[in-house]
Amino acid sequence: MNLRVLSYGVRRALMVSLTLGVAGVSTACATEHEEPSPPPSPTVSAAPATPTGTGAVPAALVGAWESAQPGSNTTLAYRFTADGRYAYAGVLTYPLSAASNEFYLLKRSTAGAVEVDGRTLTLHPSSATTTRKDPAHPGDDYTDRPDPLTPQRFAWSLADEVFTLTDEKGLRFVFRRVDS
Repeated sequence: MNLRVLSYGVRRALMVSLTLGVAGVSTACATEHEEPSPPPSPTVSAAPATPTGTGAVPAALVGAWESAQPGSNTTLAYRFTADGRYAYAGVLTYPLSAASNEFYLLKRSTAGAVEVDGRTLTLHPSSATTTRKDPAHPGDDYTDRPDPLTPQRFAWSLADEVFTLTDEKGLRFVFRRVDS
């Protein structure tokens, strides 16, 4: 396997979609795993029908959420606070070879304000960075490179402690609550 081509292909796919935020890591890894569909259950209405303008987040969303599959090389995580703030981290890692202890790493972090308006959740980042480490090509590495501060809009739902975000292209991300 040509690692340079793989690294470039993975890096390109991730960087295109990581600039869109959460969609990045999952889109690039969609061929490796699909997030499980939550079991059918009634959706809990946890959002007011009007904008939260005051920075309030529905109580049911407050806390830490993670999307990680056993055996996956990707983890996505959000933390929402009651006063309307959020933090996000998306991490992709994979070993360069079975005989090596070296790993490729791509990490995106954002933080900012979250707005909930009915079933629409909008993230307004005030900071966004990406770090890339590829031991096979260290000259291309970077740490905390600033990313565009582009707002992201999702449809959201919450049922049985399963939080789902669906982006404007229809890509769905499933998160489970984790202990804070």
